[in-house]
Amino acid sequence: MDSTGEAEKMLRERLAGRPSKVLTMAVAAEAAADNEILLALFRMVYGGIEPFRWRAAWVIEKVSVNYPSLIVGEREGLKRLAMQADVPEGVRRLLLSILSHLPDDEDLDVSFFNYLLDKMCDLRSSSGVQALAMKLACRMSHVDPILYKEFCCILRDMDVEYYSAGVKSAINGCLKCKKC
Repeated sequence: MDSTGEAEKMLRERLAGRPSKVLTMAVAAEAAADNEILLALFRMVYGGIEPFRWRAAWVIEKVSVNYPSLIVGEREGLKRLAMQADVPEGVRRLLLSILSHLPDDEDLDVSFFNYLLDKMCDLRSSSGVQALAMKLACRMSHVDPILYKEFCCILRDMDVEYYSAGVKSAINGCLKCKKC
């Protein structure tokens, strides 16, 4: 077995047990220091099986907090994966969280922006996905004043009684961030 297969095998063995923050943080530290481990985690996220896909995404999310520069090269792949209909909601939330830790894109990705608008209003989505989609869309809308005004109109038109407290908080935060 090559080193690629060895890294994935080792990660599967380590992540097979009960998930814990201690283990996740330890693997995240190793991934930040070893590109082969980080790449193996990405392979698990893109083509993995449950529960390894979710656990690998959790580790990458922790890496993205302290080392976003290590993740930036995977931005497009993470966006594409997040937009796939068959991605479990927990993995989708982690993917959006990873993307939220990355520096802003220079160019507006219109299809991803539209996806975020759909997800933030979708009552079938989890509160975490809705709130993260909203926060990312808010950041992305700042590239253009007209787009930002349109985003704020969407927020003001949302019927907040149907949303969780977390989503309501995200709405209020987005409305305050640049005076909609």
